[in-house]
Amino acid sequence: MNSIIDPYFLMEIFLKLLGYIPMTLGLAITSMVLASILGLFMLIIRMKKIPVLSKLAELYVLFGRALPTMIILYIVFFALPIALMIFAEKTGQKIEINQVPAVVFAVIGLTIHTGAYLTEVFRAAVQSVDKGQMEAAYSIGMTWWQGFYRIIFRQASVFAMPLMANQFLNLIKSTSIAFMITVMELFGAANVICADNNRYLEVYIVVAFIYWGMSVLFEKLFLVAEHKLAVFKKGSNL
Repeated sequence: MNSIIDPYFLMEIFLKLLGYIPMTLGLAITSMVLASILGLFMLIIRMKKIPVLSKLAELYVLFGRALPTMIILYIVFFALPIALMIFAEKTGQKIEINQVPAVVFAVIGLTIHTGAYLTEVFRAAVQSVDKGQMEAAYSIGMTWWQGFYRIIFRQASVFAMPLMANQFLNLIKSTSIAFMITVMELFGAANVICADNNRYLEVYIVVAFIYWGMSVLFEKLFLVAEHKLAVFKKGSNL
């Protein structure tokens, strides 16, 4: 090799790694959607102060934010099969645990971790909306659910969007640890390529470029979404 970095090899690796982008984005997008649903569910439980459940939601947020993503991923990967085996023994159901793809465990682990952060993001966003607006909703005959969706939720989404964008960008990077439970995503594929040729610098330069490109793309998309939602901040179309 006549130079430290071979541009032809860079292009070759780039073309190889392109095929693993769908897995990385699939993990990130699926986990983000499920985490948003989970976070919103936990928020509502805490807002409604449902007995027992609200305390469990607080514990979930505490542990979900305190534990590293990898620890959560390993717990899910090793504990869930055990739980399924116990369930199968108790109910007599036949569950083919070995047939469950590793990507399922990765999505569950990433969802649990991200959902805890999004719960706090949603809570802060809801608290940014004047409480008097919900009282006004009650005064014109709206139910709690109607007031929450038509007034609070729409305005809170404007404040939550930038923080959700940060969480999603972090989630894209967090998908790299899915390789630890045998999910072959972008970073995992890069490690395999490095093991074959020992050209770590060039491979990781390409990987860094791909992650940077995905981050820039989704940051722009979130900015567009934030701009579209800004209409609710002005108090119209409620």
